[in-house]
Amino acid sequence: MNRNGFDIGEYVSYGINGMCNIEDIRPMQLSQSVEKMMYYILRPESNPKSTIFVPVNNQKLVSKMRELMTKDEINAMLVRMKDRTLEWEKDVRFRTESFHEILNNGVNQDLILMIRCLHRKRQELVQLGKKLPARDSNTLKTAERLVEEEFAHVLHIKCEEVSDYIRDVLDPSA
Repeated sequence: MNRNGFDIGEYVSYGINGMCNIEDIRPMQLSQSVEKMMYYILRPESNPKSTIFVPVNNQKLVSKMRELMTKDEINAMLVRMKDRTLEWEKDVRFRTESFHEILNNGVNQDLILMIRCLHRKRQELVQLGKKLPARDSNTLKTAERLVEEEFAHVLHIKCEEVSDYIRDVLDPSA
């Protein structure tokens, strides 16, 4: 690890952007009005044509970067949340704000609880012949992508196998 905290070639999680590869750490001048600064150059796995520039000395932005979890951390997190749930919020605006905040925090226990909550609500609506609202459906897709990317990378499994892995840890008898 370099003095700035992360190394070139390392994978990190960067909020809603998900898993990113640190392609470079170099000085850049992104506008005429500011002097050259050191930047982390991030390449999101979900959008390899995109590039994210994070100023090394901007603690607010750097704090959104975190090391990927280890297999043990993933398993411990899943075990801790076995009996926890996130209740469906009926107020659309409040729910949207809450879910957005959870997404911005990246992969963690709340994100998995949110996914479970959205799945439960979707099943409930299907039984009534209805669909999950588009906003919630998009939130679910983004959340699942974040979890699948990181878990698949760390656990050396395919993205499609992540939900089965989570289910097996949460309910080994199933």
